Amino acid sequence: MGSYELYRKSSIGTSLTDALDELVTNGTISPLLAVKVLMQFDKSMNDALQQKVKSKTTFKLHDDWDSGNGN
Repeated sequence: MGSYELYRKSSIGTSLTDALDELVTNGTISPLLAVKVLMQFDKSMNDALQQKVKSKTTFKLHDDWDSGNGN
């Protein structure tokens, strides 16, 4: 699953998709416009998370194999 799919499965993503589906069904917007809106949503979510999220994760690995403790 790509990260964009995760954005679309969020509560805001599903709400947007539902609203766009209704607008397309009612003939208010074209399917092409709905796809363009979703593509912009994906890009905006990706950009926002890259700029706003500052968390970092650090992993420390211990190599016990060389000391004979590994199985």
